Amino acid sequence: MTTKSQLRSLVFITLMLTLPFGPIASEINDGPIGPLPLETLDGDQMTMDNFPDKKGWVFVFLSARCPETEKHIRALEELHERYRFRQILMVGICSNPEESGEELRTFCQRRGVRFPVYRDPDGKVAGKFAATVTPEAFVLDSEGEILFRGGPGEPLEDAVALAQKGREIEITKTEAVGTPIDQPGAKREIDDPYGTIHFSSELIFGKAGDAAAHHCSTLTEAPNGDLLCLWYGGSYESADDQSLFLSRRKKGERTWSEPETLIRNSLRPPGNALIFTGPQDRIWVLWGRMDAVRPIRRGSGWTECTLMYRTSGDNGMTWSEDAPFPWEERRALPRNLPIQLKGGDFLLPLTGKGTNGKYGAMAAITSDGGESWKPSMAHSGVSQPTIIQREDGSLLSYLRTEPRIKMSESQDGGFTWSEPAPTDLNCPGAGITMTQLDNGNLVLVFNDSEDERTPLSIALSRDEGKTWQTPLHLESNPGPYSYPCVMQSSDGLIHITYTFRRYSIKHVEMNENWLTKGERPN
Repeated sequence: MTTKSQLRSLVFITLMLTLPFGPIASEINDGPIGPLPLETLDGDQMTMDNFPDKKGWVFVFLSARCPETEKHIRALEELHERYRFRQILMVGICSNPEESGEELRTFCQRRGVRFPVYRDPDGKVAGKFAATVTPEAFVLDSEGEILFRGGPGEPLEDAVALAQKGREIEITKTEAVGTPIDQPGAKREIDDPYGTIHFSSELIFGKAGDAAAHHCSTLTEAPNGDLLCLWYGGSYESADDQSLFLSRRKKGERTWSEPETLIRNSLRPPGNALIFTGPQDRIWVLWGRMDAVRPIRRGSGWTECTLMYRTSGDNGMTWSEDAPFPWEERRALPRNLPIQLKGGDFLLPLTGKGTNGKYGAMAAITSDGGESWKPSMAHSGVSQPTIIQREDGSLLSYLRTEPRIKMSESQDGGFTWSEPAPTDLNCPGAGITMTQLDNGNLVLVFNDSEDERTPLSIALSRDEGKTWQTPLHLESNPGPYSYPCVMQSSDGLIHITYTFRRYSIKHVEMNENWLTKGERPN
């Protein structure tokens, strides 16, 4: 067995054979490294001399400006994480006087470093270790004696494992490859893979008019940056007093205006509605006017709706006269927001009668700025499509049904659609909504259940719907939470509105990081 005295001699011989630091190497050979004068990243002076507190120590000389440090920092952090509960502590040291504490802190935070890092601006600690490059690692025992030196990699990991077990180490020095400590290079930009998250939510109102039950919200961003939310409310679904309500959140503000009654007609009340900013930046309100002869029972009348519309050219302050939707079909209901296709056409998802004579999920397309619209074919047994356009120009539609969402595709701009096929996504026969973000990712909001309108969940796809990340719950308490609408505003934020237990409409806003970033390294 190698004695500690023999081990120190072996360290000395190894260093003398490979490094041009005769006097410094002899200092190392004297035994424990001794107290280390360090500076915190906030600039406070300290002396480290608590070696007996741990079984072993790993000192890594690093630099935020060093490409090799960048290359190995994740492996070093993972090594630290494996041993931090096993009486081995890693400590980072930067001996470049040009690197400020703030520069080092930024580097460490953006690379997920979770071991302490200190400055050595005078190079005294580097001199004690005879450190020459970054990154270079040293393993010390509980007495502060060097057991290993070298670069990141398997020999370092083996040395740490042996130190943790308290076993003597037969030193095989590895050459550290990196940036010379006295030639650190220029400051560089450090990308931030974690970023920040944003999330907020609120009920849009506590009470709206004389309505008791509220449902089927829809949302748009006006040309001036205001958010407009539209929904229907009444004594109950399909009631004579069912009305359309509108609330506004002005750009830069956090509160919603008192809901105003936009449309009310007790003989032919409005049903499912849609608000969107369409061609020529005009805001459209599109709704199904319930034409069934009254009185009718609660929840009925939806198959006898005439599609109506009005528009606004002043951000929703004033409106045109109400008129039937300009197309040859009469019966239809809107639900999800339209999209503008790559060629300039606008495509509006609907539930109505298609060119093939069937009633169900379909679309209407305009090529003249909304003056006229052409219907597509329809698929029966499914409804309320939500549609995006893929990079190759094809269209993907998700369809409301149960117990799974179905999907259909179009290769001709939305006029014909493939036979709907089930996906793996749950659907209790409730409304779904999808949007395509500016970066191409898809966001889907749906009830992740086969038979309940709770939870209300949100999922993200990075491959145009081929796969979806594990859904996150927006609501998971007893519901219902239903009929979501999702859109991305011009500032990049994602906005969602949905029915909140029929009492109110809830608005949620988030950035994409809220969806994609889990726990911050801590």
